[in-house]
Amino acid sequence: MPSSGFLVKRLVECVDFDTALDIVELGVGTGCVTRELLRRMRPDARLVSLEINPTFIEECRSIEDPRLTLRQACATRLPAVLKEEGMTGVDAVVSSLPLSIMDDEVVEAVLDASRASLRPQGRFVQYQYSLSHHPRMTHRYRDVAVGFTLFNVPPAFVYQCSQRPAEGGGPTRPRAPLASVYAAALAVAAVTVRAYQQL
Repeated sequence: MPSSGFLVKRLVECVDFDTALDIVELGVGTGCVTRELLRRMRPDARLVSLEINPTFIEECRSIEDPRLTLRQACATRLPAVLKEEGMTGVDAVVSSLPLSIMDDEVVEAVLDASRASLRPQGRFVQYQYSLSHHPRMTHRYRDVAVGFTLFNVPPAFVYQCSQRPAEGGGPTRPRAPLASVYAAALAVAAVTVRAYQQL
């Protein structure tokens, strides 16, 4: 789960709250992202939050908001959960799942389920502490933007993925090579740490 308000803010800022009516959250944890999503959502929007850990589910039952539906379920079951909830698709999937410590086949199933659940203009948002899953994102989405949250501890990458066609119908805008993005982010982090140490 996100370890600071900086990361929570960065995650939810990736959602277009002006148009998003149906939102899914994967990995509720203690509910910090859940609460921020609800704070920004439209009055007529809906949030379905999936969490596999019953302790976290119980902890988040204290969140009293009629727009929230808590489901104790694995993220791989997302399409089935949405069907049970009478939803045919969603506008955004916000994931706090720790993909780097999950089995590869489960990661693949979660990413496939998320992609299949999005509406054509929907957006998938995922944070990670490395860029190791970048190829999996670009394999599934036409547009993959990677942001960097320097002030989180540790610094984190935020993926923002969608199938939005590029302007003019051409290929999606080019991205910097993976190694360059990672190196640049680490360089910024190193410079910032040095600056703090000199204060």
